[in-house]
Amino acid sequence: MSSLDPALGQQKLMSSWAGRPLDDRGMLRILNEGGSRPPLMWIFNDSGEPVRFARALGDDQPLVFSRSSHLLVQPDDDPTEVRNVLTDYLLGELKRRFSGIHFDMGTSCQGSGMIMQLSNRLREVGIGVGHLCIVNCSLPQIVTDLPAFLVYGDEDEGHNPFQKDASAAETRAKMIFQSYRKLILRASHGQYYLPENAKEIIAQFDLFRSPEAPESASISATSSSTVG
Repeated sequence: MSSLDPALGQQKLMSSWAGRPLDDRGMLRILNEGGSRPPLMWIFNDSGEPVRFARALGDDQPLVFSRSSHLLVQPDDDPTEVRNVLTDYLLGELKRRFSGIHFDMGTSCQGSGMIMQLSNRLREVGIGVGHLCIVNCSLPQIVTDLPAFLVYGDEDEGHNPFQKDASAAETRAKMIFQSYRKLILRASHGQYYLPENAKEIIAQFDLFRSPEAPESASISATSSSTVG
């Protein structure tokens, strides 16, 4: 798909996605809208993920979401410009609709650059961001100074930077996050939003962002650890 008009491409790709559109283009949507908890903001890759994740979260947890630049950029092209356009759009829509709201935010796979950049931009315009949940993602060199919950699969080592070069990944994570905790799930690629895995991610992310969360550690579902 051409990146000449990424917003138009994104609008087409999200036209049949579930959830009530919050904007005119349908690029920002919400599920579990009647819930009483502060909303989560998430970036997904495909249309089935938000439905499965919202179901695992339960009706009381609103989920505001969009999608990554997946399919909007050719494999050999630099995605930065497309991601910047999408991030700018989401920033404007979130500022318009959620002024004064405090978000915890998350993403998976190709959404890390967008969600990390968006977390910084939101704070610049006075919208609070507390914690990040980064599932099966690389670690872009975007300094957030936020606590981050990092999730990887024990059968998805090719997408885990800590498996490729643990020392380099730890150095990068300490540079871009205030602190971080790792969760290793029993999962392979594409399985993170299956019901049992989604529920485990949610349970551990809730613990991580609770006031009583430990300063640092790793977990395994197989395991989890936090560094800070």
